[in-house]
Amino acid sequence: MNYNPAMGASGKFTGWHFLAVMIVSFGVVFSVNGYFIYEALSTFDGIEVPDAYQKGRAYNDVIDAMAAQKARGWTSSLDVSASGAPQGTHVALTLADKAGKPLEAMKVEATFWRPVTAGLDQREPMKDTGAGRYEAEFRLPYDGNWIVRIAAISPGGEKFVEEKRVYIKAR
Repeated sequence: MNYNPAMGASGKFTGWHFLAVMIVSFGVVFSVNGYFIYEALSTFDGIEVPDAYQKGRAYNDVIDAMAAQKARGWTSSLDVSASGAPQGTHVALTLADKAGKPLEAMKVEATFWRPVTAGLDQREPMKDTGAGRYEAEFRLPYDGNWIVRIAAISPGGEKFVEEKRVYIKAR
């Protein structure tokens, strides 16, 4: 009979050997699962909307508001680019009505947020620079994917909302 180190000096695979193999096998499985659980919980912060139920019930209002926005025929041009400042990002928005006339005297606000990281949101009012153009400067702490949301309100109370995913490049 050939010597097999797994069987010991007697050449028999005993219950103690089987127990050791099972303990080591399950130990590896539990260790790998523990590592994956740790990585999952430490990389995703589980961002949730605190009032999701109420927002879900009001979703028909959101659909109606988007239909009203589309019916107004307002158009926008959104430009997001790196500015000269370190980690500076320049946002420029041009708004026009259905006939192409610039929409002026609007109250416009821009918000940047990262899709998977909480706590980095930045919100700034945009300055009216004339002829339906609005601008703002941001200092975003990281390069990569961001979502910019534009919210505008006319003097008559009509709302305009636009969201765009942008990639901020290294400067």
